[in-house]
Amino acid sequence: MSISCLTTTHPLQSLTVKLHKTNQDKDILMYPDISPGSEHQRWSVRKDAGNVTLDLKDIRLSDHGLYDCQVYKDQDCLNVIQFELKVK
Repeated sequence: MSISCLTTTHPLQSLTVKLHKTNQDKDILMYPDISPGSEHQRWSVRKDAGNVTLDLKDIRLSDHGLYDCQVYKDQDCLNVIQFELKVK
């Protein structure tokens, strides 16, 4: 599953991407991940043709919920999207 978060000309290496599940009090993903052993290795971030995209592999019922994706360049928030993931 892929979710587009932002279309930009900035290189991916210059961006910070945060994914937060709204019913939990912690970030699911932080790119670049500076912490050892991220809890959710199933999530990844990529940039293809200008689109910053979140990818999720091995989808589980526990992934169901409301998420916020925030993309930053330095201290400036470039985009925030909210999406609901429904798992059937």
